[in-house]
Amino acid sequence: MGTQSPKPVPRRVSSRVLRALRGRKPLWRFLESFCRTVEDAGGRSYLVGGFVRDLVEGKTGNDMDIMVAGIGFENLGNLLGSLPAKRLGISRVLPVGKAFTVYKVRATWADEEIDVSPARTERSTGTGRRDSTTRTRDVDARKDVARRDFTINSLLFAFHREGTSLDGSAVDFFGGIDDLGRNLIRGVGKPEERFREDPLRILRAIRQKNERRGGSIEKGTWKAILRTAPALLSSASGERVAVELLRSLSANPAGTVEDLSRAGILQALLPGPATRNADFPERMKRRYRFLEKSMGRPLPPALLFANLLVDASKAECEGKTGDERNIFRLPLTEAAARRLHFPQVRTVMRLLSDRNRLAHAGLSRNPHARIESLIGRWKNPGPLLALHEAVRKTEGGKESDFRASLAIAVRKPPLLTGQDLLDAGIPAGPRVRSILEEIREATLTGRIGRREEAKTLALSLYRDSRETRPKR
Repeated sequence: MGTQSPKPVPRRVSSRVLRALRGRKPLWRFLESFCRTVEDAGGRSYLVGGFVRDLVEGKTGNDMDIMVAGIGFENLGNLLGSLPAKRLGISRVLPVGKAFTVYKVRATWADEEIDVSPARTERSTGTGRRDSTTRTRDVDARKDVARRDFTINSLLFAFHREGTSLDGSAVDFFGGIDDLGRNLIRGVGKPEERFREDPLRILRAIRQKNERRGGSIEKGTWKAILRTAPALLSSASGERVAVELLRSLSANPAGTVEDLSRAGILQALLPGPATRNADFPERMKRRYRFLEKSMGRPLPPALLFANLLVDASKAECEGKTGDERNIFRLPLTEAAARRLHFPQVRTVMRLLSDRNRLAHAGLSRNPHARIESLIGRWKNPGPLLALHEAVRKTEGGKESDFRASLAIAVRKPPLLTGQDLLDAGIPAGPRVRSILEEIREATLTGRIGRREEAKTLALSLYRDSRETRPKR
């Protein structure tokens, strides 16, 4: 790659990071001890990645990564083992990983494990595959961050002694500081090469753009996404894809859908007839906007994923006849959710199935009782009601006043139970449930209001069912 000098970093940036680190006293004690031990052994320690980015922006910072240049892997493990574990609160140091091994340091004062690794370079050996050079002493800091995905994640914070104290300064080889100021997501080096090394970086670019107010993706990086996205993402891990999708949708659902659609990713993730309509992304975005207006941000994960599959679930129900359970079963939609490794798949599918049931409840024989039953089986029906209304408003329908109906239901408790029907001589079976629903409908609509009226109606409904039953 040739020699590349770091770009000047304003002193206030380094001062901000130092203040944040020194303010976390257990962490600072660990860093002082570790960095001095590394320097005594001829190496140099750096904070790297998103942790530095967050500290530069004045955020708390999590998922700490420490990179050590000038020391091989085995010696680095020995140095970690020589630290005064009890005084520093170190409870465990464990080497993990196959393609590239890192030391996971568990500390009593940290919520997340600290990753400690030697500087390394990587060589792509195919889509999503890389060889790492990790055990040499001659891999410098610039070569290590040259393999990072985006410039804002390529920042370093280099530690050094200043007398008896530990000092440090931010190091920026690829213009990450400027890109942070512009909320710009730009690939390190040649973006297409970065994406071929790890296709998930395509979704990460979209996610990090949508996590930043006013964020954008640099033109060359966006063109690389357009060239590579649909083909490369098919090789990415489904679990990792779901994690990136969830984080991006949580930050900005409508913006995420817009970017996924423009890149051709949305249609690749959600294939099928429902996605072929030109207005498919717009309908999805409008639903997300209504959901956020109704429930706030971030939306529950199950609701975020359910909205992605609303159109597919509706299409799967259309044209079905026969038993209600068959009409509202969604095996194709569920297969898509599981293929994409959605978390909370059961809740996602309940939302979609019951949303379809609510949409058809008005056509049933007992709409008020059916709606009450559907909503009543949810401990928190808010997401279901919000999704239903989002679909209706997107399609130009009138708003359903379910809450008013539920308020009436609270004032009118059920007049009979299943046991009451059995005591009245009506045999157990499916007819008991349908009779109870008929009685509940009559109660909610005001046709009956007393227990004796309910018993009379129940016996009448049972006699009618016997008379109309086909003779064998």
